[in-house]
Amino acid sequence: MAIDQAVQRKALRRLAIIEGQLRGLRRMIEGRQYCVDILTQISAIHEALRGVGKVVVRNHLETCVTEGLQGEERERHYDELMDVIYTLSK
Repeated sequence: MAIDQAVQRKALRRLAIIEGQLRGLRRMIEGRQYCVDILTQISAIHEALRGVGKVVVRNHLETCVTEGLQGEERERHYDELMDVIYTLSK
């Protein structure tokens, strides 16, 4: 199952904002800004990416996982979900 259109729009909007943050970060590094300011911007970008991940994970849970757990391949979906949780928790 593909990502829902509303979720796609939301994720793409967030990614556009992140692209702007990345361009700003590049300018900060090129301008030799204060290291703590650069690290703060990196942290903000990291959290913004986690926000995109959260939107996509929720969509996955509401659609693919819910549907998969009701079907005959429950074990495969449990395994996939455990892998995703483990990967995201790193």
